[in-house]
Amino acid sequence: MLIAGHGSSQLRSSLPMRSKRLYAGLLLACMAIFPQMRLLSQTAPILTNVLATSNQVNLSFDPYPAAQSYTFLSTTNLSSGFTTNTNFFVAGYNFATNKLVYGAITVTNVTASYAWRLTNAPTNGFFKLLVTPMSSNAVLASIVLNRLAYGPTPDELDRVLNATNGITPQGYINEQLAPWAITETVDSVPALQNIAIKFVEATTPIYTNNASTNASLNDLRAWHVLRAVGAKRQLLEILLQFWENHFVTQYTKSVNYFDGTGLDSTTAARVATEFEYLENEKWRNALLNPQCTFYDLLRISAESPAMIIYLDTVISKGDHNNVANENYARELMELFTMGVNNGYDQTDITILSRCWTGWFVQKVDPTNTFNPLVPKASGNVNTNLGVCAFNYQTNTHNITAKTIFPAKTVPARFGAPWAGRNYQLNIPAAANYTDTNGIQEGYMVINHLANQPFTEEFISVKLCNLFVHDGFAIGYDFTDPNLSPEGQLVKSCMLTWENSSPKGQIWMVLSNIFNSDLFRGNAAAMQKVKTPLEYTVSAIRAMRVSTNGTGNPGTFASDTDGYSISGAGSAYPLVRMGNLLLFDRQDPNGYPEDAGGWISAGTLAERIRWIQTFCMASNDSSKNDSISSGNKSTSDPVGLLKYKLALQSPPGSITNEANVADYLLSIFYPGEGAGNLALYRQATINFLKTADDGVTTSPLSGLSQTGNPSLYETRIRGAVSMLLSLQRFQEQ
Repeated sequence: MLIAGHGSSQLRSSLPMRSKRLYAGLLLACMAIFPQMRLLSQTAPILTNVLATSNQVNLSFDPYPAAQSYTFLSTTNLSSGFTTNTNFFVAGYNFATNKLVYGAITVTNVTASYAWRLTNAPTNGFFKLLVTPMSSNAVLASIVLNRLAYGPTPDELDRVLNATNGITPQGYINEQLAPWAITETVDSVPALQNIAIKFVEATTPIYTNNASTNASLNDLRAWHVLRAVGAKRQLLEILLQFWENHFVTQYTKSVNYFDGTGLDSTTAARVATEFEYLENEKWRNALLNPQCTFYDLLRISAESPAMIIYLDTVISKGDHNNVANENYARELMELFTMGVNNGYDQTDITILSRCWTGWFVQKVDPTNTFNPLVPKASGNVNTNLGVCAFNYQTNTHNITAKTIFPAKTVPARFGAPWAGRNYQLNIPAAANYTDTNGIQEGYMVINHLANQPFTEEFISVKLCNLFVHDGFAIGYDFTDPNLSPEGQLVKSCMLTWENSSPKGQIWMVLSNIFNSDLFRGNAAAMQKVKTPLEYTVSAIRAMRVSTNGTGNPGTFASDTDGYSISGAGSAYPLVRMGNLLLFDRQDPNGYPEDAGGWISAGTLAERIRWIQTFCMASNDSSKNDSISSGNKSTSDPVGLLKYKLALQSPPGSITNEANVADYLLSIFYPGEGAGNLALYRQATINFLKTADDGVTTSPLSGLSQTGNPSLYETRIRGAVSMLLSLQRFQEQ
């Protein structure tokens, strides 16, 4: 994992000295821990770095995933058996030096990340460690709320885990796998309504001279973020971001194209934004069909004016001596369907590119918006009513016969039922078509590609990487009797794809993943690093509770305007955390899903910086954080505590440090058992009862709760900021 960072950021100068030291320490902590991230085994931890000195024993080990408790056993004589030893306690860790610290003693070359100490130990002895994992129900709840959603809200945790009135983790999976049955309420949020009126829907033409269609790219990004934060159909929002990133297009490329056609820059920006929005809405509508197939989604992408412009099909001609542009043909197979070097070669790319000649974007009359086989509209593009739409131009199409994948068969590694299949595609000369029927070549191609085993493998691998863990890859030998669990899951997804009718039903493939052992087991918890979008949205959702129980706008303990998260420019958090520009990715491979693409010293510093300003009170002058409109992501952790702790039985005290720490840990780290949170818990309690000098004892009960913000509120905000900055919250 990359640690050498790009960029840098300074800590807030307005923070008290203790906070400056805290955030510097958090950055070092993350840098020290993230290189050690790997898939955790479900086997028992191995005791390493055993150090005994005088009457003290020190042990360290890699934590067991989702461990509720650790029990140490010891004996001085193996023949007499082991007994429980309750005298072990968690030892310290020096993040700055990556060493375990035992008083004046340090252990270098650390390979494990958890340390325990026993004092007054006998000179010789034997030690054993037992692990009690969290319940499978609790682990699965955390997994589904972190993978099928942009992180849990406190209310969703209650709903999924409540034994009496809850729906259980499996119930949540079933619910999210059927979004058409969920009543969506996010569209009624005023902030979203104010943006939505600037767009037109997928069934409505885009009029180039209609001033009411005036959404900007920043509007679209904020709309996307707000839906991620508040939608009931969380899995649907996750999938829409995934498909937008998979079938990636670029707003800037569309703007530049229209600038070159004579369209004024204001209208060009509006139309380019609408293209991105309409792609998203068409995928949404498709996914709300229980039998939505990969072909359905691929067809939306192929017909998208944004895609036709982005990969240069709009300039590709095949008539006379013109040579077709190969960009779309190459990326269609390499990035959208079959995967890199997986069942095709350069000749296939060259031949396939000729099928897309004639696919164009043109201004047409409004009545012909959804008919690509009509002439372009007459008149000046800026002054006459018209619609920018997908348009097919017969006179630029390559009319020759085409043979793609000649005599190619599916390799033996795929096994039954795929191995040995001939997947050659023959396309007759367009002269055999009548009029504009040459457009059918494109649809013949995507229909052929959509359900090839190479495509089944590639898309299944990407979905497993998204929902299970990093490291799935194309190229498994599916005939290997010792096929890895990852390979077995990919093959199972492919068989589900192959055997559904129609083939390639996305919801069936996802159900297959969510019901797999790899997805549901202890070792699946906290195995992926959040992208910048996932990190910021999950932080808001982590405290998103209506503090009066109404659910009305303005009553939530955390919220955002969307704009101050996703805006363009170096001041905005998604840019600072790794240059994530929603709907404007320049490279066609999309943003990375794996951890290595997002973690460096610089990006970690920016995550801490954003969390710090997010947790500041709204009236803090430093909350601006260089963002033009200020950081409009707000939090009210005190309101959260007052509301939620009052509902406990018996009610919890908001001035009891352990009570506050336990509740915050329960909602921020629901997938991590108490056994692994001992250091986090102690650090939180120490923070809550210590003054800003980092030394003087200052309990919560003695802090004033008056003022704006009060001393009590400032202390709570600091603790929340610390917890949301630590390693485990970076993971999902």
